[in-house]
Amino acid sequence: MPSEKPLPEKGFITFNVEGNDIENSPYFSREFHVPSASSGLTIGRGYDMAHRSPDEIRKDLVDAGVDADKADIISDAAGLTGPQAEAFIADKDLEDFTITWAEQLKLFEVVYEEIERDTRRLATKDDVQRKYGVTDWENLNETIQEILVDLRYRGDYTPSCRRFLQHHVARNDLARFTEEMENRDRWPNVPSDRFKQRAAFCRNAVDST
Repeated sequence: MPSEKPLPEKGFITFNVEGNDIENSPYFSREFHVPSASSGLTIGRGYDMAHRSPDEIRKDLVDAGVDADKADIISDAAGLTGPQAEAFIADKDLEDFTITWAEQLKLFEVVYEEIERDTRRLATKDDVQRKYGVTDWENLNETIQEILVDLRYRGDYTPSCRRFLQHHVARNDLARFTEEMENRDRWPNVPSDRFKQRAAFCRNAVDST
């Protein structure tokens, strides 16, 4: 990724695996895409409109720097998923619409803050802490935090995941946490590239301590 482009202060691993900046690539993220049948109209590194209101979409886009008139049009995609979201792109003549790198970064920061907040909620729920131990989120190792948010971002931070991972989170044990992240058998449904990047991110943190 070109060094002159600003990067997020938090969540680099998630930002990196959620797309690329290569035009004509199927993973080029600054244009509209619909990642799955249950996804909404998505732009940037994970800004999905399926569960957002028109007003919320409009505000987020304008705050990021998107033209207000264009944001009005795009906000009509609120709640659409799968084929309906795909059709919206053509119906509104948005096939060639792209956002800037800076706009993409601002939208990512919106999503990341939301997901980080929900990850903390899940990690510190009463029932989770009774079962696996208390997680001190404020003092939790930053690598563990960032990987947990990425797990939640992709939908991998599930009750079944917590059964083998959460004890190490509560103990703030980066080494044991990393062993689980490197165990491919634990993550059969995670794409290979994302699995490898998560594992390498953890291993680099362990090796640098």
